[in-house]
Amino acid sequence: MERGSEVMMAKKRWIGVVTAVFILLVLLAAVVLGCGEENEADLYQAMDESRGGETGSDTTMWEKGAEESLPAEIGDAQDAYAEGEPSGITPSPISSTLPQLQLMVIKTALMEMETGKGDYARIREDAVAITSAAAGYVEGESSSRDDEGLTYATLTLRIPADKFDEVLTEVSSLGEVVSTQVSTNDVSAEYVDLESRLRHLQAEESFYLSLIGQATTIQEMITIREHLDSIQLEKEQVQGRMNFLDQQVGFSTLTLSVDEVAPDEDKEGFWDSVGDAFKSFGRGLKKLGVGFFYALPYLVILAVIALVIWLLVRRYRRKGTPGEQPDVG
Repeated sequence: MERGSEVMMAKKRWIGVVTAVFILLVLLAAVVLGCGEENEADLYQAMDESRGGETGSDTTMWEKGAEESLPAEIGDAQDAYAEGEPSGITPSPISSTLPQLQLMVIKTALMEMETGKGDYARIREDAVAITSAAAGYVEGESSSRDDEGLTYATLTLRIPADKFDEVLTEVSSLGEVVSTQVSTNDVSAEYVDLESRLRHLQAEESFYLSLIGQATTIQEMITIREHLDSIQLEKEQVQGRMNFLDQQVGFSTLTLSVDEVAPDEDKEGFWDSVGDAFKSFGRGLKKLGVGFFYALPYLVILAVIALVIWLLVRRYRRKGTPGEQPDVG
């Protein structure tokens, strides 16, 4: 009995020791966690103090830069609105700052012309001379010729917009004009929109360029660089479109289509018709002779085959015909 009681006492002592150790570990962990949180708070406070005492303000570096980049009158208006007071901004100054609408019109014309055989070279030379005299240039040209020697050509001319009507009149006198189509495309609204977008992109670009010197971490510099790349790419696209519209508005386009046509046969005289008939007869004989020489090898082969067949048939007939019997008296 005494030994059993000693064992029970030993177990109780071990349980007490384990419990005390567990409580001690829990208290130690709580102390360590408390110190860690205090150190982290001190660290964040030190970081904030190193940035110039910005703690206590929810405004980030980006928001501060954006606010500083706003015009003074807009900032005053925002403050007045927040206080419930009139901003003092009247409609007249705003209307006076609106951009003047510049008329941007693209002119194009299509002129179809007919002329006599072999006359296209003259028309082309004169049209190019008229265009060059007006400080224009030839943008493109294409031509083709049929079996009768008639030329069909298209000439694309770029002409300064202020001399477009004058050149159009001069070119129309070079031949028989069949039709003329003039069209205009007003791109004024698009151009004004592009100008506004360009100004906005330039302001954004200047803003982010100013932030590069304020960046304190590599991540901030990477973010600024990504914004700048996107803005500059869009800026180049807008500028390219504006340059294209400037070029299209500054130089109008005239597409000249010239067709050489054969003379009307009804207007020809008797001897002209006789001459054409002999010419047609001569062309027919020429084509017949050429066709004969093309077919000559085949004709020789057919002649040889026909000769062989004729000889075979003749030989067969000789063998199959009985000789004549002499008369018996």
